[in-house]
Amino acid sequence: MPYYLHVLDKVQGAAHFMVPDSEAREIMKSLMSLVSGYMVPKLTREIGGEPSKTLLDLGLRQV
Repeated sequence: MPYYLHVLDKVQGAAHFMVPDSEAREIMKSLMSLVSGYMVPKLTREIGGEPSKTLLDLGLRQV
């Protein structure tokens, strides 16, 4: 079971795999409606200069 789902880095030769952040968020929201919470990986992005992965906000409110 994956712990992280990485948004693709912009690298040469991989543009056809690029998914905008807004679409990645929608995919994650759809996944969350299909599987249990512990099965949903965290959506992350690698940002140069940051010490660790950066979680992308899915725009969900905690209740």
